Amino acid sequence: MGSNNSKYSEEMRERTAKHVIESGKSATRVSEEMGIDTNTVCRWVREYRRKNQMPTYAESKGIKVILEAVFSYT
Repeated sequence: MGSNNSKYSEEMRERTAKHVIESGKSATRVSEEMGIDTNTVCRWVREYRRKNQMPTYAESKGIKVILEAVFSYT
């Protein structure tokens, strides 16, 4: 998830991503609360989901299924 010269520790990245997922708060809200760039927190959440073999945000909300149905209906 990170390199040795990273500004944030691996533990902080994982704890932040886990907090976003478990709290139900948006990555945007958490990033604003913590003073971290929104794109950074979104990336941490994506990486955390991949690393822990969790569904993507779209999959967890059923969005992916809906989009596939809409775009394959042509």
